[in-house]
Amino acid sequence: MELTIQGHGMELGNGFENFVRRKTGKLERYLPGIEEVRVEVTKESAKEDATKTLELTIRRRRTLLRVEEQNADPFAALDSALDKMNQRIARYKGRRMDRRHDGNVSDEDAELAQAEALPISEDGIVPEQKLVRTKSFTTVPMGTDEAIEQMELLGHDFFVFMHADDGTIKVVYRRKSGDYGMLQPEK
Repeated sequence: MELTIQGHGMELGNGFENFVRRKTGKLERYLPGIEEVRVEVTKESAKEDATKTLELTIRRRRTLLRVEEQNADPFAALDSALDKMNQRIARYKGRRMDRRHDGNVSDEDAELAQAEALPISEDGIVPEQKLVRTKSFTTVPMGTDEAIEQMELLGHDFFVFMHADDGTIKVVYRRKSGDYGMLQPEK
């Protein structure tokens, strides 16, 4: 398991790095086959007690699990992020196990079934979610600025569009900070 720890706008000490290694090392017991764990801490302002945003991302084969937590104390932010990640892992494992209706068990699913159960209380597990609506729409080639404007006019938090320059499908979205982001598939 590869571990990457980054600080943006701040220096992370050895104590925090050791804390991250100790805490994230336990994830392998609950979710075998983790290839990479990435922890990024971003300081929001120059003040010493400013809020820090911690992003915890796990890559396992073709799956990415990601959580974000904010707190002035990065240690507390990591603990909260790990609690959220444990819930995500439980939901992920539950969905993988539910898909085995036909009796065919892949090596990956067998590995998940043998992993330790997560120590989560009953109220921490998210109930099963179902797809309740499918919506079709036509895409018109447009630029990124036009897609953002269209998203704002619709009052949505995201907008799927075909980019006019390269003809690929992209998604613009509103971030918590109020700025915008864009998702684009790799070629």
